Amino acid sequence: MMKVVVFAATGRTGRRVVKRALDDGHQVTGIARTPAKLDLEHESLDLKRGDVLDYESFADLLQGQDAVISTIGKESYLSRVSLYSEGITNITRAMKDHGVSRLIAITSGGTHPGWDRNNALFYEVLIKRILLRGEYQDMRRMEAIIQDSDLEWTIVRPSGLNDDDGAGNYRTKIGYSFSESSTTTRDDLAEFIVEELENNQFLREGVAVVTV
Repeated sequence: MMKVVVFAATGRTGRRVVKRALDDGHQVTGIARTPAKLDLEHESLDLKRGDVLDYESFADLLQGQDAVISTIGKESYLSRVSLYSEGITNITRAMKDHGVSRLIAITSGGTHPGWDRNNALFYEVLIKRILLRGEYQDMRRMEAIIQDSDLEWTIVRPSGLNDDDGAGNYRTKIGYSFSESSTTTRDDLAEFIVEELENNQFLREGVAVVTV
């Protein structure tokens, strides 16, 4: 059993990570701006209000924890572009201040720095370079901040997140993407994250996760 903090615990991915961690017997502190959005009660779940852009709102909640999972993400195209880099700066600072070393953070396969031959042309041109350009640039900044830290980190890079039921049939590899699949269910992503928390297979690596 580990004591785990999950940031953005009420999000579509965060709530699945929280549930999976609880199912595996871990003690979870879920942090979100509006904790009441998570319609889940469990004796091992403690929901707290916090904002990753406000260090003082959550930093002390990391005291005595074993690991941190970041599922932070933009809620709309109008959200702050620098959410990822500013948020992870505050998270890693709080981890260092309170002696927490294990971090698992979600970014995206779209952080590939060049042309990714595993992706479709429309994705590489329209989505990666136009529609989500700012978001992916900030995710790259987020990854750089994590990689420059002394933490025991794992960066998780899903592709095409969706809410389909996960069958546990997913693949992983160090890198950004797979040619076999361009989608990842949030159920499979949550399953991988909690397994990685327990097994530490990809320490100080960035790993692609796709549903097949």
